[in-house]
This record gives sequence, structure tokens and C-alpha cells, in this order.
Amino acid sequence: MFPQEAEVVIIGGGVVGSAAAYFLAKENRNVVLVERGYVAGEATGGNAAWVWSLSRKAGIDIELATHSVSIYKQLQKELELDFEYTVNGGLMVIDGENQFPYVQAHLDARKEAGFPLKMIDAKETLEIQPLLNKERILGGVWNPADGTTNPIMLVAALNHEARKLGAQIYHRTEVKDIEVRDGQVKSVTCGQGTIKTNCVINAAGSWAGQIGKMVGINVPISPFQMAILVTESVPHPVPHPIMGASYMVEEDAGKSGELGVGLIASQQRAGNLLLGASWRDAGFDKRTIQEEIECMAKVNVEAMPALRDVRVIRSFANFFPHSADDLPILGFVQGVEGFVMASGHNGHGVCLGPGSGKLVAELICTGTTSVGIEELRLERPALQTGEH
Repeated sequence: MFPQEAEVVIIGGGVVGSAAAYFLAKENRNVVLVERGYVAGEATGGNAAWVWSLSRKAGIDIELATHSVSIYKQLQKELELDFEYTVNGGLMVIDGENQFPYVQAHLDARKEAGFPLKMIDAKETLEIQPLLNKERILGGVWNPADGTTNPIMLVAALNHEARKLGAQIYHRTEVKDIEVRDGQVKSVTCGQGTIKTNCVINAAGSWAGQIGKMVGINVPISPFQMAILVTESVPHPVPHPIMGASYMVEEDAGKSGELGVGLIASQQRAGNLLLGASWRDAGFDKRTIQEEIECMAKVNVEAMPALRDVRVIRSFANFFPHSADDLPILGFVQGVEGFVMASGHNGHGVCLGPGSGKLVAELICTGTTSVGIEELRLERPALQTGEH
């Protein structure tokens, strides 16, 4: 029977929403999670599967990433089901002289913030990843604390444990309306019925803006497409996730409609390589185009020529929820009591998701958080620049 009431209703069944459900259920809260499709069916299930802090910027960005990595380690101990979390290090590779100033500025800012990493030379970079093209590689940055996971298995493990603790999780359950009366959330109406509640978490990712409209607020989050290639299973030539430093130079590419492409490579436990990536503003269109497939293949083969004869078996694209300052939106919303934002992770929801879910659960249960999130509120100045 569909529930008639709950202390907290979570909208969105990705990593963020599923983590929030688990941590709230641990605190004996009556939780209902609703997902219009299937859990892990959107951004969570279509990405490079990295738990990666190397490129996170100094300030709240790196603080969130570091906190979330600690939550991953906690979940390894607490969850019954495996989710393939592996700390195998992360490598950023430099293959252009123009990248050095950007990388050095990034490292200087991290050091000042208390999260130091050092640049390594071409020899050290090639020792970590011998498949890299020695004619192109100029140096790199190595972070031994980074790693990978299986996001779909992670969500399954979180949901499994949350259900054991009493949480109710519903697939194919689309939210139709949220009732707000006298400035307070009162209920959530889905196709199956209405749930009385005084607290809603908006963890709807790229669709967070549509949920926001139901309570009369503007949530400036828009979808941004990222595409990845998947290869046949091969012996493990990529033991560590690899990212090109060109991302730091071209981080705004793709935001005005043109195609952005950069080196991303990692390997799943089954042996398949995830290679990419391309990104562009395509609205809510998941279709990959021939140009981006060819560009992704070219970038990876130029970086690692040994991959030239590896077969690509498919490509996929998904949306990541983009905010104007590339930071998530977390916390209570002014003017709508009981409405909590937990969206806008800008392609880093797998890394930041467990920590974000834990933080909003803390906020609801105690009114405080173990990492300060005041600057991530919806009302921050960086987001008040117009409609999305």
C-alpha cells in the first residue's frame, strides 16, 4: 500500500537521494523515497564512476570531496552489499605547455587551503601509467587518495540497507505536485497517491528546477550532457583513473553549445574501459553524435596509442545538473519551510553524493552539519543571475 504520510519525502533516487534515505533511516526517521524512473537511472548510472578529489577546487569544493571520501570509507564498513569502491589513486596528465600555469595555480590554491598535492615530471607520470604517449606527456599530478566505485551497485547497497532500517523506496513514481500552505510543506502528490509530510528533499538532479516550481521557487539548475565510450573487456592496462589537464584550460567549453572534449580513462572491475569525455549543452537530449564519438576516440588514442585496436562496444550520454558556479545547492530554502535542496553536483555526484546525503540528513535531524554548507544555499549571490 502506498504510504499516506512520512517525516521526510525524498525526490530522486540517485546517489544523493539514496544516501540521504539511508542516513535518515539510521536516525529512525520515517522516510519515503520516490523516483520517477528507476534508482540510479540518470546521472548516477551514466558517468565515469570516479571518487575523485584531485581536480576539486580549494574551498568548499575540496572540503565536500574530502568529507565524502570519508563517508565512502564509513559505508564500506556499514553496508552489507559490495559497491566496488577501490582507492587506486588518480592521475592528471599534462600534455601541453599552456596547461602548466593552470595546474600550478590549482596546486597553489589547494596547498594554501591545506590540501597539498605536488606536480610530477614526465618520467614519474609514465612510471605510473606506462601506456601514456611518451612523445606527448610533459608531467602530471598524482593523488593516491582517489579511486573508483560502481555507482549502480552503490545505490543498490544504500537502498538495501535503508529498507532494512524501515525506509520505503518507490520506482516509477513521478511527483505531480507539492502542497505548500502558509509557507510550510504539507504534502507530496504522486500518481499513486498523496503523502502527508512536512519535509521534502529535492534530490532530482537535472530536474530539480521542475520540482522547485511546484513550491514556487526558481532553482537555477540546467542539464548538461556528458558522453562516454565503453570498450570491450581487456586486461587491466588502466589501473588508475586518468584525466587530462586540458579540462582546467577548457572548463567552459561546451557551455555555449559547442562541443568540449577531454581525456578521461578508467577501467571497471570487469575489464571494460570507460573513455571520454565529451560535454555540450544539448538540453534534455541524451543522444550521442558521431562527432563526439570520433573526438573521444581520437583523444584517448593520442594519449595512449596502445588502445588503438581496442573495440568500442557502445557509447552513452547522460545529463549532469549544472549550476552557475559549479557547486551543488544544499540546505533549507528560505520562504518554504521544510523544503531542502540537494542537487546540482555538476557531474561530481558520485564523488560528492554520499557526503551530501549525509549532510542534509544531519541538517534535518539536528539543524547543524559536520561541514559548513551555508555558502551552498540556494540564495547565494552566484545563483541570483537570472532564470534557468
